[in-house]
Amino acid sequence: MVRTKVFFPVALIAACLMLGAGPAVAADPAVAADPAVAADSGLQVIPLAQYQLLSLESQTLHSPGVGVVVVGENLLLVGLYSQHLFTQDLESDYPDTYHSIEMIADGAIARHRYLGVFKSESDRPVVGGLRTFQAAAVYGYEVLQQPHFSLVLGGGFAVSDFGIDGPGGDPWPILPVPLIRAGWESRLLNANLDFITGPNIGLTLAPQSRLRATMDLRVDKLRDERDLIFEGALVYRFFTPEHPVGDLAGVAVGIKSDIIEFNLEAENESLELHYYALFGTVDLTLLTLTGGYAFDSRMRYRERDAMSAGDGWFISVSALYPLGGTGNDR
Repeated sequence: MVRTKVFFPVALIAACLMLGAGPAVAADPAVAADPAVAADSGLQVIPLAQYQLLSLESQTLHSPGVGVVVVGENLLLVGLYSQHLFTQDLESDYPDTYHSIEMIADGAIARHRYLGVFKSESDRPVVGGLRTFQAAAVYGYEVLQQPHFSLVLGGGFAVSDFGIDGPGGDPWPILPVPLIRAGWESRLLNANLDFITGPNIGLTLAPQSRLRATMDLRVDKLRDERDLIFEGALVYRFFTPEHPVGDLAGVAVGIKSDIIEFNLEAENESLELHYYALFGTVDLTLLTLTGGYAFDSRMRYRERDAMSAGDGWFISVSALYPLGGTGNDR
């Protein structure tokens, strides 16, 4: 299923993409809160790099990545690439190297919303066939536009191998999908809902305070409790949003459930690594460090054969640097 998830290390559930849904909605909090990044006019180009190490009792995963984000007043473009290297042998002679490609285009014209998503996570991304990528293009119209609430409704089409066979036995590649986006903003609570192929929910308690709580939830499949992907954190920002320098940096502690998954080129072959984690984050805007304790991890093959990978730890380092464009002059 298509997931609108961006892999910034601070609130990247993103992968959930919320640009244009309402007054409280932004594509990524780490981008939207940075006055050097958010553009009043023109475009801001932001190269970024990230490296994550996940070390468990029976498996170690290295995940370097690079990308670029282009931000405009009513436009967000994201292109990300990551490589994932497993250092211990996998079951059934599975390959040890995988690739992730994600591209997102999210724009708005007046009350019209446009969203395109392309995502491929596989040992042979894109070239491995329909099962190795997902794409979607949707249109929505903001049917409600109030000072504290916005609602966008629409729909479009998704392309992938959805497990539905056509008359000739070949996979049916195109399905209609809905678009539902809702945003609520107040001094007590910011809440966002983004639904294309599954619900993505973002909540921020006390968003105008330096001490706030955040929660992101995502569900794409309905197999068991592991399909609920979440991240909850208690966040302390060094400045309030009204401060002259902006809501730039802070620290956070929290808990999350995360999944790393790939569809192999071979038919009906897939790999998933799921784990829970307690983490701490130091967000300096241009540089973000996250690390913590990973536990109750599980490897799943072919969506059914599961085994424990043990406990361990992880660390993530990301860096971004805005180039050019016209930003807020503070």
